[in-house]
Amino acid sequence: MAAFLGPARSNPGAFSFEKGVFRMRRTGILAALACLASLSIAAGPGAGLAQAAPLHLVDDQGSHLTLRGPVTRIVCLGPSNAQILLALGLRKDIVGVDDESVTYDPQPYRGELKGIEVVGDSYSGLNVEKIADLHPGLVLAMQGVKNMAELKALSLPVATLDPANLEGIYRDIRFVGAATGSAKRAQALVASLQARLAAVRKAVAPLRHPSVYVELDPTQYYTAGPGSFLDTLVRLAGGQNIADRVTKSSYPALSGETIIAQNPAYIVLLDTPGASRRSVAARPGWSGIAAVREGHVVANIDPSLLSEPAPAIVEGVEELARDLHPGHRIP
Repeated sequence: MAAFLGPARSNPGAFSFEKGVFRMRRTGILAALACLASLSIAAGPGAGLAQAAPLHLVDDQGSHLTLRGPVTRIVCLGPSNAQILLALGLRKDIVGVDDESVTYDPQPYRGELKGIEVVGDSYSGLNVEKIADLHPGLVLAMQGVKNMAELKALSLPVATLDPANLEGIYRDIRFVGAATGSAKRAQALVASLQARLAAVRKAVAPLRHPSVYVELDPTQYYTAGPGSFLDTLVRLAGGQNIADRVTKSSYPALSGETIIAQNPAYIVLLDTPGASRRSVAARPGWSGIAAVREGHVVANIDPSLLSEPAPAIVEGVEELARDLHPGHRIP
């Protein structure tokens, strides 16, 4: 999962990008044979590998990947990748998934992952042996996977998706579509997401754009600053990010005094356990902030809707736009 929220989640270790080595228990030869077998399955019953046109793809890290045909056995590492696969109707092709996906994906995606083999934690350590035993035709990874070297040493086809913006999300949807023989569905999904965001832009364009403070940490007041993905989403939803006025950092820690001085019209609490409307109002000096006085402290949005670079991001923007513009019709 690309860590769009900047600072680590409150869940210990959930976003730690540790370096280490997980002992490899399979030989590269056996895994390569397993991979070829899975690619043969992907070509379809009765089709030989020679009959399938090879697919030449480039992932977000610039790594070139050649598949012998559309894959149908995928190990998915990362909530954003899982969302893309599910949104394309490819649940049947997911043979393994990591802990992060089943923990951080919003509903209904999280529920759809039930029953799929869990292969461990991408950041603290995957079960590489289990992944090899699943004979994947493709391992769809995210940035920061601890066992990347071991996976590649097994000669498994690995693609890393790490979008930094909306265009990156669209590109990755098309990548997965190409790898799975679902290019038309992928293009239709991209078009649908673009249309929904265009509808939000149109709805908020004539409205007043209130000032917004997005809180990612209730103790150090980490927020999303200029150039960050969340900053883009706030603007798409018709808000003005107060951090843009006071910092050039993408994920700064603001002082309480700075936030009070900026007097945001809305405070949006994301991934901040322990923070609530009541606790925010109880902070020294915060009761005078316009957002607190007017009851505009937003705590109802699932953080995963605005933090995972995946299809559900559009739902997050729609919810945020409705919160920032009560009484107005937002699609």
